[in-house]
Amino acid sequence: KPHLVAMPVTSAQTRPRLAPSKISMPIVQFGRTLIRTYLKYALAFSEIQLLTPEKIIKEINDFQSNQSRLIVAFRHPYGDEPQLLFHVFENLIPRLAKKLKMPLQHNPGLRLLHDYAVPLWSNAFIRFLLPRAGAMPVYHVKCDASGLSNIRSVLKDGNNPIGLAPEGQISYHSETLPRIELGTVRMGFWCASDLERAGRSEEVRILPLSIHYQYDKRDFKKVHAAVCQLESLCGMQHIEHTKGNLSLLLPLLREIERDILTKTEIFYSETYAYQIPEPVSGESEAQERQRRWDALLPAALSVAEHALGIDPGQETLVQRMYRVRFEGWSRVYPENKLDHLSPLERALVDRRTGEGWFAMRHMELVDLMSYHDESYLDYNDPAPSDDRIIESVLNLQDLCFRLMGGNFTNRPNNIRKKAIIVPGEILNLTAQMPQYRNNPKKTVQITTETLAQRFRDCIERYQQEKPC
Repeated sequence: KPHLVAMPVTSAQTRPRLAPSKISMPIVQFGRTLIRTYLKYALAFSEIQLLTPEKIIKEINDFQSNQSRLIVAFRHPYGDEPQLLFHVFENLIPRLAKKLKMPLQHNPGLRLLHDYAVPLWSNAFIRFLLPRAGAMPVYHVKCDASGLSNIRSVLKDGNNPIGLAPEGQISYHSETLPRIELGTVRMGFWCASDLERAGRSEEVRILPLSIHYQYDKRDFKKVHAAVCQLESLCGMQHIEHTKGNLSLLLPLLREIERDILTKTEIFYSETYAYQIPEPVSGESEAQERQRRWDALLPAALSVAEHALGIDPGQETLVQRMYRVRFEGWSRVYPENKLDHLSPLERALVDRRTGEGWFAMRHMELVDLMSYHDESYLDYNDPAPSDDRIIESVLNLQDLCFRLMGGNFTNRPNNIRKKAIIVPGEILNLTAQMPQYRNNPKKTVQITTETLAQRFRDCIERYQQEKPC
């Protein structure tokens, strides 16, 4: 990426349209061959390990023998999970199934759900690939009746399981679970209701998968280089690092974060009259930083909402962020055609585009830092793992790049790593249909919390076993 400071988008662009979602076997077969190389050289994966793969294989066999309808719910902390899972379900699982003498009827594949904005910030190749790989778009703030009907049909009758992230988007921390959305469980109960009405006996099951990275010690020099870059970007005096021992970076990372936070507060104070919170006595340094971030993020989002004419109402911070994102992209890629506008109309549309792009810069800050957790790096004994430290360095880099106008696509991804995939206990929604018929809303909420606990169990298992 030649420019750290992103170039503003100030000209409206024709909205790209995706082809209907339908699996193209030639494309999938080509992807099966190419994905290994892509994961290694583009995404820096050195190895992939599945814990208890027989659990995944059993669920796929049940799905393929019409005993169940399967939803694969995966943690989404990094951004690379869809590509990783394509390789896992198209290549690794069939091979392991043969090795374990649990052969599958055919390659399982996944019909992945993706955020509607992915085709907008990606390129023409991705827009060509997504629908032909069977991926389907979803919206957070818009009711897309046609898209939901298609997803519901695939859930009920499709030849492949559905794959989606219950977190709703990237969550930036692999060893803590942020909030998860109700959509995964709600979709599962839709399917169970459809099957019940059709007199079919398949169970609807959710298979949780928790994904973790173990970073390669040979690339720790890149971590130190990233910290040096952060010092430079912040204008801090360079401090010589002891190479190899990442825990020695912790005080410096704390200072870098504090510097970024202070500079960001000053920006919002001088530009938008943000009132910087007064100090509170008795707080630890970590508590102080968390309180300041928690105060800053709603204010930043309010700036974007004011620019876009959005009333936040009683929505949560994340719901407000989704709405800003939707309106911002709607201005960069208007729904209406652009080719018949007069010069004056086109100039005004371009102004809307520029204002939408700049409004989304505030949203990008909130998108990352709404998941920020000061307790993730425990500065007391025992020291946090190297993997947590590297995640935190990457998040600080990401934060800097977003404040300079970038977004998730600017996030560095060049440190070699091993992916560990931990399957959780199955969630059987069909068994809960009596409760769902009696009180749908409460049952969806309770079942979603049960799914969250299954993910926490996966994280705990990973922390206990830490495979090498």
